[in-house]
Amino acid sequence: MKKNYLIITILIASICILAIGYAAFTSQLKITGTSNITSNWDIKITNITVKNITGSASKVIEPITSGTSATFKTSLISPGDSMTYEVTVTNNGNVDAKVKNIQETPSTNPAIVFETKGINQNDLLEAGKSQTFDVTVSYNDKVTSQPEAREASYTIKLNYIQN
Repeated sequence: MKKNYLIITILIASICILAIGYAAFTSQLKITGTSNITSNWDIKITNITVKNITGSASKVIEPITSGTSATFKTSLISPGDSMTYEVTVTNNGNVDAKVKNIQETPSTNPAIVFETKGINQNDLLEAGKSQTFDVTVSYNDKVTSQPEAREASYTIKLNYIQN
């Protein structure tokens, strides 16, 4: 008899343990919370300086900047004249960016040529960093006669996307 009571007690204890285990695994776990993502997109041309002047080249006006756009207006007198500007673009935001494309509005004066070097499509501009590139204005060597207009303007716009 004692043996039967012992077996019954063990069976009842086992059933209770199984019931508690089943209840623990089938209860719902509910997790709630809030998440905020903040980013700051702030890319712009921060500085333009004259890097080099050859011949009689001169600025007609200081370069005009607006965000990632810059307009240059330069005067050249004779073949061999040129002026190189160094342009600095800064990413003051906290998101890395890359150059999607570079839009150029070329000069309508065939005697003056503009060239951009040092920045290309897909170039990376990390958050908090700066990049410099050059814009060179030069007298077109292929022009065979002196043009009436010796001034030209050129606009460049850098379009960035999130990297």
